Amino acid sequence: MNTIRRALCGFFLPLFAVSLFSQPALAVWYQGNAQLAVDGADLNVIRAAAIKNAIADASFQHGIMITAKDISLDGLLQSSKTELRSEGKIRRVEILSEEVVDDILHVYVKVDIEPLFDCSHDNYMRALLVTQLPVLKPAQASYGAIFDLGPQVSKRVEQQLFSDELVAKVQLINQVFIPKSVLQEPTFGYISDTARHLANQYHSQFVLFGYIRDISLFEQTTKGLISDDVALRRNFTMQLYLFDAFKNKMLVNQSYHGEADWNFNATYPVDTYNSLFWRSDYGRVVLNTINSAVIDISNTLTCQKSLGQIIHKNNQHIVINIGSEMGVAKGDRFQLIKSEALPGQNGNVFNILTNEETHVLTVVSADAQTATLSSNDASLFDNSNLFDLVSPLAGY
Repeated sequence: MNTIRRALCGFFLPLFAVSLFSQPALAVWYQGNAQLAVDGADLNVIRAAAIKNAIADASFQHGIMITAKDISLDGLLQSSKTELRSEGKIRRVEILSEEVVDDILHVYVKVDIEPLFDCSHDNYMRALLVTQLPVLKPAQASYGAIFDLGPQVSKRVEQQLFSDELVAKVQLINQVFIPKSVLQEPTFGYISDTARHLANQYHSQFVLFGYIRDISLFEQTTKGLISDDVALRRNFTMQLYLFDAFKNKMLVNQSYHGEADWNFNATYPVDTYNSLFWRSDYGRVVLNTINSAVIDISNTLTCQKSLGQIIHKNNQHIVINIGSEMGVAKGDRFQLIKSEALPGQNGNVFNILTNEETHVLTVVSADAQTATLSSNDASLFDNSNLFDLVSPLAGY
């Protein structure tokens, strides 16, 4: 029994640490618990069943009738987050604690329930520009020689965003965002300037950038009756910024953290292109942490209005930078939004957006990435400028 307690303690400590350091602002968390008798059975089997029952308990408290048999765990029960799918309503699970008392396994979980979006949003899909996510302190990568972890993480962020039904186009570019000092958080002005520069260069409303803040190692000691167990563990902390460059608005400013045992030899150069790395405890934690971030990014984008930017105009037509790939079709209607950048204190720039409600534009043709709009109001073409914006009218 003491062996079981020590094993569960090993699971509990890192999972509790994750719950402290990674609290996505958009999550709606509910706690649940379950108890099952061990009675000499395989602890892993009992543990999986108890986790499912605890998740079902949390779901029931939220008013969602989901039974344990409806829940499919991904088998990563030793990782810092347990991911699952269940009718698209449960997004994430964190195990708060688990302990065997009098041959009864007690499991407490925290479940992130997918919110019911009551925000006003249009039916167009989103295009997202993603920069490379570099390791902020490259010296930390020397242990294991994982110097290419940054490009690998960036690629997997792109791949997970690609699978999102809301994001039609993800463009991963070969540029990096590095704060001026590794000891200080970048200012809003610095982030804003970076996002607007990238948005203008690539004609993208939404920009995702950031860096891998920490991949340091540490030793974790688990007390035992005879001797202590010492495990070498490694952090993975990722800082992300999601920015609406057209509105000059920060949408997500969040740090995501995970940690796991580092099971590779000190002198062994780890190949991050190899599936052996991604199937390791640490690799799975990295993937789960990325997944947690992508969930928040997707939900945030859901509640944002798609804005098109004027990239060409003449006396009869206006061309915008969103097209059929985003869901724009012939006959869709937009209204003009005048965009004006005003300088503020400390070098900050404020975007002033003014709706021109009397000016309505109708799509006359659309290709994958652009759409051509026209209007019966001839004064609109005189009143609009390059880089002004258009917003979809209600019903589109």
